[in-house]
Amino acid sequence: MSANELSPIEMWYEVCKNKGRVYTSEEARTRGFGYMKPYFNREVTIDTIEHFVDGIGDINPLYRDREYAKNTKYKCLTAPPNYIYTITYAQYPDDWPAGISGFYSGSAHEWFRPLCEGDKLEYRVKYPSDAKLMASQFAGQKVMSYETCDYFRGGAIVGGYQSWETWTENQKVDETNKYKKEVSKLPTYTQEDLIKINKAQDKELEMLRGANPRYWEDVKEGDELTPVVRGPFTLTEKEAWNIGGHGNVHFSERLMRIYKERDPHHIVSYDPTFQAPNMVRPGSLLRFAAGEHLEAWRAMVLTNWMGDDAFLWKSRSEIRKFCMLGDTCFCKGKVVKKYCDNGKYCVDIDCWCENQRGEKIVPGTATIILPSREHGQVVYPEPYARVPEK
Repeated sequence: MSANELSPIEMWYEVCKNKGRVYTSEEARTRGFGYMKPYFNREVTIDTIEHFVDGIGDINPLYRDREYAKNTKYKCLTAPPNYIYTITYAQYPDDWPAGISGFYSGSAHEWFRPLCEGDKLEYRVKYPSDAKLMASQFAGQKVMSYETCDYFRGGAIVGGYQSWETWTENQKVDETNKYKKEVSKLPTYTQEDLIKINKAQDKELEMLRGANPRYWEDVKEGDELTPVVRGPFTLTEKEAWNIGGHGNVHFSERLMRIYKERDPHHIVSYDPTFQAPNMVRPGSLLRFAAGEHLEAWRAMVLTNWMGDDAFLWKSRSEIRKFCMLGDTCFCKGKVVKKYCDNGKYCVDIDCWCENQRGEKIVPGTATIILPSREHGQVVYPEPYARVPEK
């Protein structure tokens, strides 16, 4: 089959499978002609932390209150683990074709050290590190692309991830319109329903472990974690995440126009009245929570439960279904295993998100290192690199 006979998604696969360049953060920042950049923050500051936790509704004082944080073992304000998204995430090759869209579909993160106020972070990323062409009920065919990243502080690795994105043809998605029924009729809530949601949210503060250490010896397999509940999901909630977590969706019309002129492959929709560039694409599929947003809610279940002295080591999640406009997201967790790993006293958690219909939309797992009554404070994991140097 010649290149001219390939479908847009097959052409995209040919692009992805032949990529795999390793970029440093400085090189990645030169992309987009100095305007559109695949990153948001460079330094962990009290403001960027606050914007992030405001965007997900995290009330943990470890991330908000300098005086409180000074009395913890860190002696400084720290950032929640998923703050790392704001440094970089979800890269893409420069030459993606028009008519193709990508959806963040999951990640496997690993952290080696906490992030503290004042940290300046760099990264080394390989994308795509792999690509697969697969059948899709959603759009006929899809490309799964993978990227791999390491984060550095002063040359030392503090964490890393592999993430994956699902790429589909816009036209095929519109034809299939798998979520048409769900979008056409928004969920309804009684006053009683909303009161129950609010009461569930208020339990987060009541059950926040904070300065009270959760010791490994006190945990039992089968223990359930206090849920984090968010909803009904609104455009205000989506905007809060965009401001605190994404950043790169907020550009003026002028910058969008310049970027489109210099990179004709970039997808930019246009306001139907004025034909001005519009970063927010129209259509039903933009009425959902970003996958990273769901992961950040899910991570709160873990950090609320584990307390200040513990450390979130690993987290893996798969975005199986959208949290659509009007949905309520219930993020839950359960201890499935406890063990010692070379001096690290660990618990494995089954941690997932489900909607108000009881559908599990984000399954996942996590590993937390807890302090031990007998053996003392957390032993941090040994760092290792995922992305090779050039």
